[in-house]
Amino acid sequence: MSNIVEDWAASAEKQKDFYGRKSFYGKALVTHTVSKTFKGEWKNDYNQSLCKSPEDCGHLHFPGHFDCKSLSPYRCDSEFSQRHIDGELRAIYTATWGHTGDVGFFKDRKNPLSARGFFFGSFNILDKRGAEFTSGSCDGMCNVGVVHDPLKNASEECHQEGRWHGSVKAWVELPDKEIALLIGEMAFDFEYELTRSWMATEFVGTLEGMLIRYCQEEAK
Repeated sequence: MSNIVEDWAASAEKQKDFYGRKSFYGKALVTHTVSKTFKGEWKNDYNQSLCKSPEDCGHLHFPGHFDCKSLSPYRCDSEFSQRHIDGELRAIYTATWGHTGDVGFFKDRKNPLSARGFFFGSFNILDKRGAEFTSGSCDGMCNVGVVHDPLKNASEECHQEGRWHGSVKAWVELPDKEIALLIGEMAFDFEYELTRSWMATEFVGTLEGMLIRYCQEEAK
């Protein structure tokens, strides 16, 4: 019988197969840069879980949102992106923090949000009429830094509390019912507030990506 971990692992394997067999490599395409910033806040209850086998583990689980009323164009944003990738962000996620041996933070009132975590969620953008024209998925890591030694201009540590990194993949419905693919990388700065009954977050985020469109006529 499969479990949630096996299901996710199988999904990752299928995705690898898709990119291997149906790669964009060598294909004529139309692409536009996407560069956005956004900010928001969210407050909700949370859950805790304990595991005894095969390891003693404690985890905190939070259902959050990246919702914000608008995306702001940044320096690398193309004119096409500014015209068509704009609106209200409606991203829903579930985040989990904790590790083996961290069971004590429930009993000793340590802050589980200082641990490394991960998130999975949905990514949607609504236009000015409130209609959804972008829909996809997002996922990533919580409290991590990736821009560290030995990279040049290192600005992070491997454990960077409050820093999230993630990725997004989504379909975009453009005018004339054209469908494009949005891929991108996200970074967030988070501030957490945790009480006995609820958790609150404030965040600022960046999205750097590309919009990939089908080429209707390849140049010879």
